[in-house]
Amino acid sequence: MTNSTLAKRMGTSFLLVGLLAVGAAACGSSTPKKTASSTAASAGNKAAFCNADIDIDKASQNTTSMAGFLSLLKSHQADLTAIKNDGPASIHSQAQALVATAEKAIADNNPNEINSSAGNNDGAAVDTFCNVDGSGNPLPSYFGTGKGTAFCSVADQINQGTNAATGAPQVMAFLAAHQNLVNEFATDLSTLPVKQKAEAQYLVTTTRAAISSNNPTALGASTTASDSEDIQLYCGQNQ
Repeated sequence: MTNSTLAKRMGTSFLLVGLLAVGAAACGSSTPKKTASSTAASAGNKAAFCNADIDIDKASQNTTSMAGFLSLLKSHQADLTAIKNDGPASIHSQAQALVATAEKAIADNNPNEINSSAGNNDGAAVDTFCNVDGSGNPLPSYFGTGKGTAFCSVADQINQGTNAATGAPQVMAFLAAHQNLVNEFATDLSTLPVKQKAEAQYLVTTTRAAISSNNPTALGASTTASDSEDIQLYCGQNQ
């Protein structure tokens, strides 16, 4: 129930990350305590739990704003209930946190309550547990195979920097000030499998052109978004 970012849907995705995460949006950071009455459900029902998560993921692909995502959550309260009640013990706390925030946002009718970094992490954990990405599609067989490599370490640094940006000018400023990371990213991509190597090379070429022209337009292209997401998955980042 996360990962399909508003920025990606609106064509403003930048190297390895979208600017504004929405899809964890049933996401929150406060985790309700388990009670004795919930213990029996701790074994969970993985099929029901994941079907609900995937249902929201897929429906969210047509959402282009936080207000729209809130409306979607209002219409999928049966799915929220399944995520809340059917989560197996290993994912229970993250699922409870997601639903708690979704329910509060619905009660307050406040879409601004459905975006947080803690919630994004919880949402990514739920999707990974269900072996899907934020679009509800199965994770690729190579998910996480690059995790811990020098390439993915640099990719993560770029990801963190662009994720902290609040708009295109800030993304451009970060990339321009950290061209050493872009250069290292370019050097390390030689170690990648063929598919990811081509994707990473495209990202490097596009990023360098954007920096040179001080024009972020190409960074928002659909190819940039899909290649960025695939590199993230290769590095074990389901966000």
